[in-house]
Amino acid sequence: FAGFLSKDAIIESTFAAHSGVGNYAFWLLVAAACMTSFYSWRLMFMTFYGTERGDHHTHEHAHESPRVMTIPLMVLAVGSILAGMLWYSSFFDKNFDKWFGMTVAEVHASEDHGEAKDDHAKDEKAKDDHGKGKEVHANAYVAGQGALYLAPDNHVMHDAHYVPKWVKASPFVAMVIGFVLSWLFYIRNPELPKRLAAQQWGLYNFLLNKWYFDELYEFVFVRPAKWIGRALWKKGDGAVIDGGLNGLAMGIIPMLTRTLGRLQSGYLFHYAFAMFVGLGLIITWFAIGGSH
Repeated sequence: FAGFLSKDAIIESTFAAHSGVGNYAFWLLVAAACMTSFYSWRLMFMTFYGTERGDHHTHEHAHESPRVMTIPLMVLAVGSILAGMLWYSSFFDKNFDKWFGMTVAEVHASEDHGEAKDDHAKDEKAKDDHGKGKEVHANAYVAGQGALYLAPDNHVMHDAHYVPKWVKASPFVAMVIGFVLSWLFYIRNPELPKRLAAQQWGLYNFLLNKWYFDELYEFVFVRPAKWIGRALWKKGDGAVIDGGLNGLAMGIIPMLTRTLGRLQSGYLFHYAFAMFVGLGLIITWFAIGGSH
């Protein structure tokens, strides 16, 4: 199947990295393959085997999906079953670079004279841990050409074909283990999951609550965002913006209007007094500024 082959390719490539991170990813992926088999078979067993879980009302409303859903599902099913076998050699074989449209670098610019010279990439011969000869890619791919790019010292895609046999068999073994565990839990002894959950209640709750990621997300992001939004709403928008506009429109401007209104009393001596004060200020300004 397409999923089976693509999963194997990823697992073999992580092991072929020959690094601490690669080995860590390899074992995690094998464990994930085991649990994928476990919950996939759990779905099958709980749906089609064991005690019936649907009631009369559920059975009355059960019906086949319309063609607008079944026809696309049929097309996807054909691809998921046959695509892996049909295109595996092109997708993950030694000539995968042609499939992804990758171009091998053949021309390099000279630093001294700016002249171009051919530098055809060659494959080297190396020996693996068992003394068998194998090819090691020395191709330099052009960045930006094709769907993938591999650095000149990256041989993972090539070395993945020469991993030990137990590495190639590990996903299949993990699938079998997941199937056996699922059959044991949900066909052979359906009470076993309940007893295991009661015995390992801490781990059970941890996994049941999805590692408490929702609670962690709520604490780290949602609550601070709500607090900031409430503060901007109450303090920023309500107190500062609305308070400032309301204070200006309903407090300062009426006060200035009342103050200026008192100056417009209609009495001649008020206007004469204002003219003398203004004239005095002008004379003082020119007297002080005129000396400079």
